[in-house]
Amino acid sequence: VGRRLIPFVPSPKDVVEKMLDIASPAPDELLVDLGSGDGRIVLSASRKYKCWSIGIEKNPRLVELTRRKILSMGLDRVTVIRGDLYNYDFTNADVVTLYLLPDVLKKLYPKFVKMKKDARIVSHDYGVPGLIPAEIYEVNSIETGKRHKIYLYILR
Repeated sequence: VGRRLIPFVPSPKDVVEKMLDIASPAPDELLVDLGSGDGRIVLSASRKYKCWSIGIEKNPRLVELTRRKILSMGLDRVTVIRGDLYNYDFTNADVVTLYLLPDVLKKLYPKFVKMKKDARIVSHDYGVPGLIPAEIYEVNSIETGKRHKIYLYILR
């Protein structure tokens, strides 16, 4: 039986910038955003860091929106895949970004631990159950007027 849709709640743009600054993907690295929504993370990563970026999103409307943005921005190192983040193999990624609830993160844990050495996971607001963060950052978002946490994990 299918899983319920994870709601689209976008990370504020200033939080996205901080997440990407923390991840600091190199041009030869692959960033995967699980539950990419409107594509703001993969688009920013590709534009600012020139890295390869893949968004995984189940909602067809958001996938189409992101694809239109990719075309209009003329980006060639970013793509979005319509798919279920539970089924997508992201273990070859150098960076995984996400803004997902703890129960979802817990279900993804078996895949996280299969990621390559020194891969980074950057999680907005929620820690990954079972993983110990290398660092926890706090960001005061001008956009939301709220304080957000960003968890950095470095796989060993």
